[in-house]
Amino acid sequence: MIPAIILAVLLIGLLIVLYMTYYKTFYYPIKNISETKGPITKSKHPYRDEARAKVKELAAVPCEYITTQSYDKLKLGGRYYQGDDAKPLIICFHGYHGSSLRDYSGVGLWLIKEGFSTIMVDERAHWRSQGHTITFGMRERFDVLSWIEYARERFGNDRPIYLHGISMGGGTVLMASGQELPDNIKGIIADCPFNDPEKIIRHVCQLVDLNADLCWPAIKLSALIYGRFNINKTTAAKEVKHATVPIMIIHGDGDDFVPARMSKEVQQANPERIEYHLIADAGHGLAYYYDPQQYEALVNAFIQKTS
Repeated sequence: MIPAIILAVLLIGLLIVLYMTYYKTFYYPIKNISETKGPITKSKHPYRDEARAKVKELAAVPCEYITTQSYDKLKLGGRYYQGDDAKPLIICFHGYHGSSLRDYSGVGLWLIKEGFSTIMVDERAHWRSQGHTITFGMRERFDVLSWIEYARERFGNDRPIYLHGISMGGGTVLMASGQELPDNIKGIIADCPFNDPEKIIRHVCQLVDLNADLCWPAIKLSALIYGRFNINKTTAAKEVKHATVPIMIIHGDGDDFVPARMSKEVQQANPERIEYHLIADAGHGLAYYYDPQQYEALVNAFIQKTS
């Protein structure tokens, strides 16, 4: 009797630890935040004040709030900015615990001003999209397909579409590249993407002085039990091997959160299809701020040669 009680207590303790691990890593509770109080970047970098101003500027740009449905029946939300119908449509995917207002305050605002019709997605579990579990691209890559289908139904099957993602959004669109994409998907642009969910989680553990070898088994198991997904199902580096569209990766060589070596691994998985560019000194998600002229030139050149 006593051994059984001890085992039950240990099991309950393990489940509690695993839930806390899941909650810290994969669960995101924030919902219904006022647009006028949209997230302001708090990271300390030379362009912080400029980024804060651009977040507010982007929040003030008129948009249409749109929705679609994911493959697992979640309502996904986003913003649509009407541009020049003669130009391609850009669908943008923000990062982990991010938002379009924050992550696309730089390049997204430029895309709008350049006249590109733009959909800025709220990733599942973020902001207007339903769900609470972030899966590092395992499920989000199929949400990319849902947004493509929405765009094709609304704008027609011949409208050229580009996918753009930043950080986890970059990893997500790269993972989606391995799916069967329609012919009007002309290219994918990934800004500071990770190569492998396990590798980025282990790296972040090290950044916060946690033992990655001890933490990882609990993180993986918590995803299986409470998130009901396999975090090792695939990687960006694996999926791009099956890509049928051109891909461009942009990364800051000053990024210590998602080191540039991670996106380089993705590029090396399919070097004939993926072009790779480094922005000098740029930190995570800040490539546009560090060198907007180079960033804009790269995006324009990529679209011109692939559309």
